This record gives sequence, C-alpha cells and structure tokens, in this order.
Amino acid sequence: MIRIGSLDVSIELREVLSDGQPVRLGSRAFDILALLVAADGKLVSRDEIMRHVWPATVVEENNLSVQINAIRRALGAERDRIRTESGRGYRLILGAHSHGQATQGREEGIAISHSLPVARQLLPPCVPILIGRDDALTDLTRLLRDSQCVTLVGPGGIGKTRLAIEVADTMQAEFRDGMFFVPFASVNDDQSALHALALATGTTLSTGATALEQFGRDWTGRQALIVLDNCEHVLDVASATAEILINAGGGMRVLATSREPLRVPDEITYLVSPLALPAEGDENTAGSHSAAVQFFMARARELGEDLPSDKESIHLIGEVCRRLDGVPLALDLAAARASVFGIGWLAANLHDRFRILTGGRRTAPPRHQTFEANLDWSFQLLDKVERKVLRWLGMFVNGFTINTVCLFLARAGFTRLQALDAVSGLVSKSLLTLEQDGPAHRYRLLETTRAYALQRLDDNGERVNMACMHAALFRVLFDRTQDDWSEEPTVERLSEFRREHRNLRVTLD
Repeated sequence: MIRIGSLDVSIELREVLSDGQPVRLGSRAFDILALLVAADGKLVSRDEIMRHVWPATVVEENNLSVQINAIRRALGAERDRIRTESGRGYRLILGAHSHGQATQGREEGIAISHSLPVARQLLPPCVPILIGRDDALTDLTRLLRDSQCVTLVGPGGIGKTRLAIEVADTMQAEFRDGMFFVPFASVNDDQSALHALALATGTTLSTGATALEQFGRDWTGRQALIVLDNCEHVLDVASATAEILINAGGGMRVLATSREPLRVPDEITYLVSPLALPAEGDENTAGSHSAAVQFFMARARELGEDLPSDKESIHLIGEVCRRLDGVPLALDLAAARASVFGIGWLAANLHDRFRILTGGRRTAPPRHQTFEANLDWSFQLLDKVERKVLRWLGMFVNGFTINTVCLFLARAGFTRLQALDAVSGLVSKSLLTLEQDGPAHRYRLLETTRAYALQRLDDNGERVNMACMHAALFRVLFDRTQDDWSEEPTVERLSEFRREHRNLRVTLD
C-alpha cells in the first residue's frame, strides 16, 4: 500500500481505501493515478498520460481533465496534491512517508507488493471498426490457441496494434487470469520498458539479473494473455519477457507486435499484410468493395465527410489506395486530407506525399503523426550498412531479384555475403517485402518507402551516382538478354524482360 493523504492505494490490486473503506475510482482515473505514483513527484506530460491510458483511441483532452477531477474528488481535502502545470501536465505531491514507499518501490521494484493482481482486462478499447482483417483474425486466434508466443510483424502503420487488440478482445473469455496490454511505444530504454511492463501488469520487478526470472515465477500456473506492443526498439527486454512467460507454463500466452521478430523459442511469426487493393483499372463500383477503399471511406466518414461514390471518385480513391500500398496509417492520413480538400486534389498532389501525409490523431505516438516520422523511426533502427543499402534500393522500380541486387551492390564493393546480409536485415525489419515469383523470390519496397529512400538518397547527394550505377547494371543485363535471345527466345526470357521493363524505363529516363 502507498499512503496518499488520507488514502491507501494498492497499485497491484487496483484498490483505493479511505479508513479501510473502498473508494470508487474509475479504471481510467486509476490508471492515471498509478502513472503519477510511479513518477514519484516528477511531472507527467499530458501526451504521456494520453498515450498510456488511451493508447489506441482518439479522445478529446477534456476526458483527461474529467479523470483528473475524479482523482481530486477522491483525495477530498488533499485534492491539491494533484498539481497542474499549465500546458505541460500533472504531478502528484507525495508526503514524506508515501514518497519513501514510492522511491523504495522504484529502487527495489516497480510495484510495492509481490502479489499478482486478480483477473482483469487491461486492453485499450477498440473504437475504430476493424476492416479487412477477418481472415487474419481467424488465423491469429487459432495460432494463439496452439502456440504460446505469436508475433505480429510488418512495417510501421500496417495496423499491428489494432489487430492485436482485436485478437485479444475476441479471446478474453479464454484467459481466467486476465489479459494485459504493455505499451512500449513511448519508452526509450530497457529500464523504461521494465517500468511499463510492471505498471501494465501490476507486478513487482526487482533490480538485477533475476528481475525477469522472478516475474516469470509469479506467473507460473496462471492462464493469462500478455500483449507486448511495439517491441522493435526494446527487443532485448521484449524477447526476454516473452521467453520467461513461455517458460511459466502452457496457460500463458504472449501476443507481440514488432517491426521484426523477437526470435525466441517456439515463436510463431505472423506477417500483417497491407489492406487488399482494388484491381488496377477497376473503375466501377466493385472497386469500392476492396478493404483499402472501405477503410479510406470509413475514415473520411469518421471525420464527418461522406466522399462521393460515383465512378470517377471511386476510381480516384482506388488510385490513392494503390499509390499508398494499402497501408492503414497512410490511408488514415490521406483520408483526413481528402475530407478537407477533396479526393481530386489529393490524387493530383500525392507526388508530394510527405508534405501531405501529416496531421495524425492527437493521441497517436509522435511517429504516427506523419508518415515521414513513421519511416524515420524505422530508418533509425537500421545499422549503418542497412541505411545505405535502403537508400540505394530506392533506384529500383517494381522490385528486384536477389541476383540482381547482388550484382548492383557488387558495383559498390559489396561481397555477395554482405549483400545477402543487408537484404536479409531489411526484410526482417519489414522494410523490404518478399513476393513469390515462380521458383524465385522478388523483393520490393512499398511505394512510400521507396519515395522515402529516394529522398534520403537526395539528402546524401547520392542520386546521380546511384542512377549511373543502376543504368550500367541494366545495360549489362539487357545486353546479355539480347545475346541470349538470339540463341534461345524462351518464355522465361520474355517473362524476365516484362518484369524488368520498368527498371529499364528508369535507366532511359
């Protein structure tokens, strides 16, 4: 228990007592109180509270004020312990005794008690309707029943978090000890990640190498689902947590979201794909039935704008969806622009996508406020070689084979092994998509990722050199094709020519 004025607060049991009697406090208000207690007198920004308490929901800031007022009412005569710093956030002023408890809790662990909470649901509410994910939802619920750890992987903005929440919500009756949502999005180091883990699950984490081992023992024999969200920048903590929970017994399940796999034993990796797109050239109303178009129009309606559904408008919406690869975050940002300026303006100006795809949801993490920020986040997680290769691969249109990219990188001094490692790294971090092309694989940058790579190429003054290198490569490849064609004009040669004709056009431009 932590003493705050006349109140006794148990973070792990989510109880507030006054003279031994329960005090009613809503779940949102309690989450905010727990966050303020954990801060131990330090300022907690409005943005941090919004991200923690409403991680996947759009809410007005007056909702935060309502919850703060509820905490103040519970404090009664001690209401001034909640201090407002105008335009910045809030802090909780603890007394000397309670300050010592909170400090001790932070030094010895995040919570005060070692007991686990009673069964409860700590999932963010699913306000936006899930569109185009029925098959994924079916697949994932089946996988989670059969496997202890499932990781949703995919590029930023693809909808991993939203899908994970829906899966957990669908399965909540199957976990008698509850389900817990651990948001890693706003943490920036391992200690902060451990703090987020303890706060979300209401458990104790002691310091030192045995912290997570004790955490795992606490969950032994339990039947619960832990959702580890946005793991890519804290992979060490996330993977260690997942492995500990796997070892806690067959009743525990881990559902993770990340831009790359956790790489723990028995992990099942599930690739979250873009939303289904209308067929190119589909100008009739059938195009409106594709998941990407439905998502786009639903987002516009959410903003109070019913987009026209005539043939030309559906054609333009389909074109926008294709140019944005069916990525939900990009469609979300684009729909917000279309609701103000119209779909015709959006389609005509999408070449300047990074200036247009801004103005994300107020409660979204900073990297989801603009699509460029979303790609910046992924770029910063790459090593130096991967960043260089990503920039250079922006020269390719409609993808490439592994042999082609090895020849391309060889012109810059890469060995074949170095090229393979770089491509493998970009695939594992969800920046290159892998497509089956007969017996071979073909690799491709999503169109917006390619635009970002070219922008980085320009920023580094590499565009001219890379264009020359790309042109020289395809001159050699097509000269070779021409020589072979005279001897053996096979169907395979023709197919290869068709696949690469867009790269050839770039070299001619």
